[in-house]
Amino acid sequence: MAQENGKLRILMMIHRQADQSPYCQYVHEQAKALRARGHDVTVISCVGVTPMMERLRPEQAAIERATPGAAVIDGVEVYYPRSLTLGNAGERLFGGRLMYLAAIGTAKRLHAEKPFDLVHAHMLPRDGHAGLLVARALGIPVALTVHGTDIFGYFKPGERPWRRNVRIARRVDALMAVSSLLLSRVAPYRGRKRLSLVVPNGVDLSLVPRTTQNRPRAVISVGTLKARKCMDRTLEAFARLAGEYPDATLTIVGIGEMEQQLRDRIAELGLGGRVELTGWLSHGQVIERMAQSDLFVLPSWGEGYGIVYIEAMAAGCIAVGAKGEGIEDTIRNGENGFLVPAGDIDEVERVMRAVFADPARYAQLRGQGRRDAQSLTWARNAETTEGVYRQILSKNKH
Repeated sequence: MAQENGKLRILMMIHRQADQSPYCQYVHEQAKALRARGHDVTVISCVGVTPMMERLRPEQAAIERATPGAAVIDGVEVYYPRSLTLGNAGERLFGGRLMYLAAIGTAKRLHAEKPFDLVHAHMLPRDGHAGLLVARALGIPVALTVHGTDIFGYFKPGERPWRRNVRIARRVDALMAVSSLLLSRVAPYRGRKRLSLVVPNGVDLSLVPRTTQNRPRAVISVGTLKARKCMDRTLEAFARLAGEYPDATLTIVGIGEMEQQLRDRIAELGLGGRVELTGWLSHGQVIERMAQSDLFVLPSWGEGYGIVYIEAMAAGCIAVGAKGEGIEDTIRNGENGFLVPAGDIDEVERVMRAVFADPARYAQLRGQGRRDAQSLTWARNAETTEGVYRQILSKNKH
C-alpha cells in the first residue's frame, strides 16, 4: 500500500559487484535519484561467498572482508547479507533461491518495522528470482530491470532460455530494460499485456566539468580490459595513424586480463610515449580524462547499453560505438557520434582519420552529442521509474 503522502518505500535488490562501487554504481545512482524525489529507498545487496574462497578467489574474498554488514551511503540504507554462491552450476540448479534465503530475514524485519510498497530487483537470473521470491513473501509487487549480461547470457537468439528465467520474466509486475536491444530479447516472453518498456540509464552531470578542454587528436577508451571491449582493435587502428599525426595520443583506462597483452603490443609498436594504460581510476577521474579528450572509442560487442558512452558524450567527446548494440538507442551515426561494426579496425581507423584531419568539421556533431547525453540524467530515469512503480501499484489495488 503506497504511503498516504504519495511517497513510496522501495526495496532494491542487486548482488554486490566485484568492483570499487558501494554495491553497483548504476543502481546506487538510481537509488539516490529516487531518494531525491522524496522516496524511501533501501537496498539489500547480497555478498557472494564460496567454498575455499580465500584460496580460489582471493579478490572476491578481499571484497567480502571489506564489506560491512550494513551501511548508509549517500543517505541510502544498504544491507549486505552473505549469500552462498556455487558458480554456474549452482545458478542453474538454484537460480536466486540461495540469495533469497540470505536476504529474506533482513527484508521481513525491515518490512515489519515499516512496510515496503514494492521490490525492485536488478539483473534477471539470480537477483530477479530472489526479488520475485522476496516480493511474494512480503505480499507486494515486484519490478525488474535488466541490464545486459543477464540477457545476453540467457536469452540468446535461436536458443530457448531456461524455463526458470522465462517464468521470472513473465511473472514480475513490470520489466524495464536499459535499451531497446535488451527489451527485444526478453519482451516476447512477457506477452503484450504485461508492462515492459525501455528506461535508459543516466549520467551523473555533477561529475562533468562545466567547461571542457577537449584536446584535438586525443583518443580515450574506457572499460574492462577483455576481448569483447576491443581495446586491442582500437590500439591497432590508432597505430596506423600515429606516424601521420605525431601529436595524437591514446589513453586506455581500465584493468583486466588483457593488460599485459596490451602493454606488450604497445612496446612492439614503439608507442610507449603516445599510449597510456592508466589502470583503475575513480569515476570522477575517468570523466575528467574524457573532458580532456577528443574521441571516445569503444567498438565493443555485448553492450546492453553502456553508460560510459553517454558520460563521454556529456564530457564533450565524439563517441564511437558498435552497430547492433544497446548504445544505438542514443548514438545516431554521423549525427551525434559514430557507429561502426564491432571490432572493425578499418572502420575505427576511418573515423579517427576523418576527425583527426578536420576537427572543426565535427564541432556541430560534438555539440549535438553532448546535448543528447546531458538530457539522459538520473533524475529523468527516476521520474520514469517512479511512473512504472505507480502503474503496478495502481494495478495491484484492483
